[in-house]
Amino acid sequence: MIERRLALWATPHGFLKAAADPANKATTRRVGGSTEVSLTIDGKYRMTGMINSTNEVASVRTWIPNPVMGDMVVETTYSDYRDFGEVRYPSRVVQRQGGQPALELTVSAVERNPNVSFVIPGSVHLAPTTPAPVTVASQEVAPGVFYLTGGSHHSVAIAQRDHIVLIDLPQSIERGEAVLAKTKELIPNKPVRFVINTHAHFDHTGGLRAAVAEGATIVTHQSNQSFLQSALSAPRTLQPDRAATRPVKVQGVAARHEMSDGSRRIQLHQITNNRHAVGFLMVYLPTEKILVEADAYSPAAAGAPAPTTPNLLARALADDVGRLKLDVAQILAMHGPRVATMADLKAVAAVGQ
Repeated sequence: MIERRLALWATPHGFLKAAADPANKATTRRVGGSTEVSLTIDGKYRMTGMINSTNEVASVRTWIPNPVMGDMVVETTYSDYRDFGEVRYPSRVVQRQGGQPALELTVSAVERNPNVSFVIPGSVHLAPTTPAPVTVASQEVAPGVFYLTGGSHHSVAIAQRDHIVLIDLPQSIERGEAVLAKTKELIPNKPVRFVINTHAHFDHTGGLRAAVAEGATIVTHQSNQSFLQSALSAPRTLQPDRAATRPVKVQGVAARHEMSDGSRRIQLHQITNNRHAVGFLMVYLPTEKILVEADAYSPAAAGAPAPTTPNLLARALADDVGRLKLDVAQILAMHGPRVATMADLKAVAAVGQ
């Protein structure tokens, strides 16, 4: 993966080696008391490093494609260089991705060219070089309500009178496009007008650019609105997609919100007292008695051993279901192998009480 290669080139020794390769066409210029070195990997991926007055690599900046953030900047700073025997190396490494803290290391020992032996796991060694095709399976759990599975992350499609509402487009734009295609097959001749985002974690927002390309409005908790608006509008020169000319439409909602076409009601409720996410939404269909949620509760396979440790997220979810007096018959979790029941959730939430 290009992200792994760029991570290697972004180390102090890796960056100097990349700069010395004529294929990367490195250029230099003076910036204050430092030297800025710019180069391009594979003729596409830009890297810029700052070398300080004592000829130490002080920082390296590059950009990688990200399904949520677009051309996402990754900046690593190196400081407090020390002599580790034959090697001079930074004892402090700090990295930010997309402007947010991602890594902080304190280096206490460095060994030059050590003898190491790595055993590559069979799952890695024998893994296919090309990713498996995205598959989307479907189950109609109520008239016009489809549970879309087939991978590690799921979605739900809801047919309204003249449009479709989707819940979560996870992982990647490829998965998002596959879910949209399956939805149109199951519910033909209606546009996807809204995509409800349960929370802003990248594995549940990675497919939202497919919703942008569709012209759909993304509905999320108001605390996520500005982030998603900005992230999904960012340039995507490294991995262009078909949403490039479409405006990004994000609607923020409060702790309780209802969507309706005059017949089917869709309620959005914030999950409170949890440590997983701030703007954490669950979706409830009162007529069908269906609860849709992500990450708070992931049912195990039927017949699996009962959990022995408490699940505080599941407990928070169960508490909110009770507080809101929701009558739940089916739970469509965004992870897990099956449709669950309220009894399943209560059993997990009660562990340790």
